[in-house]
Amino acid sequence: MRTLSHQEATRLAEQTAAVAEAHIPYGSGLGAPASFTLAWLMAGAGIEDIRVASGSSGMGDHFWIETAQWRIDPTLRQFSHLKHRSLVEPVTEAGSFEALKYHNVPASREEAVREVSYGFRNAVETEAFVNEMTAAVSF
Repeated sequence: MRTLSHQEATRLAEQTAAVAEAHIPYGSGLGAPASFTLAWLMAGAGIEDIRVASGSSGMGDHFWIETAQWRIDPTLRQFSHLKHRSLVEPVTEAGSFEALKYHNVPASREEAVREVSYGFRNAVETEAFVNEMTAAVSF
């Protein structure tokens, strides 16, 4: 089973945040697309025990990734009152939001595209986001 160090998880979160923030200022509304795409890429790299979590941010649903060790929240900076928080924290510590639901990690690129498509206006934008994520995130 492959796991991530804190440094690796932070690098992945920062790479994902950079892509999300380039699409919509501060990644607003891109928690689900960023989380589902990153989870799919992580699974493809052999990282196990990954799940996409969601909960209420008070402004709507918010999504992040949990592994056996880490809570990875690449779009946390969209919340001005949480900008001081790390994008990666141990899952043993209380998170910024309570997980209300866990989602399956996309098993294929097609599933990843389908999961993230509602965050964009059209298929071209969706494909561009997934392509940028694939190019930006390195293991």
